[in-house]
Amino acid sequence: MSILRDLGDAIGGIIAGILSDYVPPWALLCFSATCSIVGYGLQWLVVSRTISPLPYWLVCVAATIAGTSISWMNSALFNASVRNFTHNKGPVAGLFKAFMGLSSGVFTILCSILFQSSGSMFLLMLATIPTLFCIICAIFFRPVPTASTYVDEQIENKSLTMFNVIACCIAVYVAFLGFIPKNYRTFPAYDYVSLGILVTIIISPILVPLALFIKMKKVICYNYGGDLEADHRVGFHPAVSIREDPDVSIREDPSDLETDGGGHLPLSDKEDPSHSELDCQNYMMMGDSILQEYSRKNTTLNAPLLEYHTRTSAPGVCCTYVNLQYLFSFWAPEELGKEVSSMSLFQKWHFYVLFVSFICAGGCGLSFSNNLGQIGQALGFQDVGIFITLFSFGNFVGRLAAGIISEYFIRLAGVPRPTWLAVAKIPMIIMYLWLSMGSRSSLYVGSMILGISHGFLMTLSIPIISEFYGLRHFGINIMVFSLYFVSGSYIFSTLAGWMYDHQGDVSYGIDGMKTIICNGAHCYGHTFHIFVVCLVSAFIMDVALSILSKPLYKRTKEEHAHLETSLRNT
Repeated sequence: MSILRDLGDAIGGIIAGILSDYVPPWALLCFSATCSIVGYGLQWLVVSRTISPLPYWLVCVAATIAGTSISWMNSALFNASVRNFTHNKGPVAGLFKAFMGLSSGVFTILCSILFQSSGSMFLLMLATIPTLFCIICAIFFRPVPTASTYVDEQIENKSLTMFNVIACCIAVYVAFLGFIPKNYRTFPAYDYVSLGILVTIIISPILVPLALFIKMKKVICYNYGGDLEADHRVGFHPAVSIREDPDVSIREDPSDLETDGGGHLPLSDKEDPSHSELDCQNYMMMGDSILQEYSRKNTTLNAPLLEYHTRTSAPGVCCTYVNLQYLFSFWAPEELGKEVSSMSLFQKWHFYVLFVSFICAGGCGLSFSNNLGQIGQALGFQDVGIFITLFSFGNFVGRLAAGIISEYFIRLAGVPRPTWLAVAKIPMIIMYLWLSMGSRSSLYVGSMILGISHGFLMTLSIPIISEFYGLRHFGINIMVFSLYFVSGSYIFSTLAGWMYDHQGDVSYGIDGMKTIICNGAHCYGHTFHIFVVCLVSAFIMDVALSILSKPLYKRTKEEHAHLETSLRNT
């Protein structure tokens, strides 16, 4: 059933990716809500014994549908993140991945406090809470223009900072609850206090837009009521700036407002001073009318960051035979950054290199987390809860940090994002070598470090796909690429299980059940050595991709610098 859930996630992701180019995001969210309540709801009815037991195949179908709901939701979120935040794709992707990593811990805590860890109630929560939020979000979920002024850019950066702080608070609090001794959890007020704090932190993101709105309104009112000569950029609307012109007067009818050749609204300080008596609310309402005229005359800054219509193609290779021309086009590196369809994706050698690199790195990380219980027992630990907590917390840190760090170094020095794929693999290689020696302390350090590295890799896939192959077909491209998750998990988990069974001792119980138990470093030692070989191979692939994509990220750095200069002058 677990495999079928992952299979539903993969297949549903491909279908959702294809449809994301034709249907609006709210439709994807509504379908996700439907799959969630049908898939998890049917499982809840069976587990809670509300209905008679269903045939096994039907329950498997329900598990597949439940897995599909995840991919439909993710498709809507990932598409919106790279299109609405073209200047901050990395940080936004990291933020989404970080919250996704926290979701299982949050649901587990809620279920343990409210329903004493009841399995049926956990399924009911999965059937209702995501469904409710999908329906609510579908009402407000829509594409928005990317940041087109310096004020917009500052608001976007402040918003992301606030959300990152909230995510860190949730992660620290969830980890803190996991470390509280069980004897302290028996106090009557523990459940109410811990639940209240958790819910407060979770709902706090709704205060972010409200806080920014209040702050910007104060700035607008202050700037408008003061001397316009003190600041020529009065930000009453994200896409409009104001400057003085003594020859033009301000009109009261917003529809009559015109902009100059530079897209600025002329104002006069010689005009009747009654303009300063307009209240701030009416002043802000002028923005929509002015924005329409402004957008008509100034559209260059709203184009996606990597749309390079003026890019010239490199000289082609003259060949007599068509098959040789196709071969050379297969290896051509000039196509990075252009729009690539899902079918053309399979004709790009760098796609296969990137895919195999993620299979190796993602598969090794997932195999470690899936077998963490047996790894701990093989090294002599009876309780592995601390290692699961360390890996989960490190995974969160890696997911959140990957987007921020990679985006910062792109703007600073044009460092290719695949470089960070290679950097993240170095500590993984060191940790697996240390773990293969059987050191007990290596499991403490390794759980945290491997969690960080694995989280780092999980986040980078989203911006890399959008930057390598464009935004037009991003929905289907990212879902096709996400098959590395299922493939890597299956390949390396199967390998680890086979190696463990081969090294373990077989025993039979009274009932004749076969049991395999393995103790010592040799249980996973050879497995970790294989992981190291795969990671070294993936490291070489990442270095090749970094060299290949260096011109792309150099252009990206220049575009960021040019865009920032243009926004500051807006």
